[in-house]
Amino acid sequence: MNRLPDWLPALLKSLGLHGILLALLLFRLDGKPTPLPAPSPPREIIEAVAVDESRVQRELERLKAREEAERRRRERLKRQRIAEERRLAELRRKRLEEKKRLEALAREKRRQAQEEARRLAELEKRRREEAERLARLEEARKAAERKRLEAEKRRQEAERRHREEEARRRAEEARKKALAAKRREEAERLARRRQEIDRQVNATIARIRRAVERVWLRPPSYRTGLSCTIQVKVAPGGRVVDARVIRSSGDPGFDRSAEVAVRKASPLPIPDDPTVAARFQEFNFVFTPQG
Repeated sequence: MNRLPDWLPALLKSLGLHGILLALLLFRLDGKPTPLPAPSPPREIIEAVAVDESRVQRELERLKAREEAERRRRERLKRQRIAEERRLAELRRKRLEEKKRLEALAREKRRQAQEEARRLAELEKRRREEAERLARLEEARKAAERKRLEAEKRRQEAERRHREEEARRRAEEARKKALAAKRREEAERLARRRQEIDRQVNATIARIRRAVERVWLRPPSYRTGLSCTIQVKVAPGGRVVDARVIRSSGDPGFDRSAEVAVRKASPLPIPDDPTVAARFQEFNFVFTPQG
């Protein structure tokens, strides 16, 4: 238990004396006989009360100082707690950054390992190819050596060499004839291919013209016989990526309607044949509407 301050009994004694004086004063105000005045408290009691009040004041100031010190301590602890929370947050942020850095490093190591594996595989492939090439060279050398020995034997056998030379000559003539026939067949095939490509190109242009005319809106200024040339750029699948007049008809309204019609006809009916489709990646389209 906390011990009572030494000044508290004196304070209570002083308060009791003041209470007695107040009661006597109230009794006189009620009209009743006023008793003889009580003897004045001794001077030491008055001094004690004054001293006690100063002690009370000092105690109050001490308590206030203690409370102020406590408040400052709590504020200091609060600031320390906030600083600690910030420090912990910074540590968590740094830990997260370190984790991300390590993960990125791990990914980079995996990528380097994969790249190294691919490089080693490529080196192994090249080594095998080089070994195969050397084996072919060795085989070719052995074959050449065998031919040399055979030629030496043929020189020793003149008659046999003559028959073999004749056989080779006939075989060479047959090979040349076969090669000439093959070249003629190839030339004919290429000619037929060119004709087929030209036919497909002409058919494609006709289909494009019909597709454009279907969506063309005749401008008010149109007159029969107008014609313009449009440069058309086409993406895979026939999608029109650009269309602009490079030779005007002289009628801006007609030229603009032709450009719009080409764009509206997208995708154009381009064939699947890559050779034919290549001719329509960028082409000039002469637009002359019928009627």
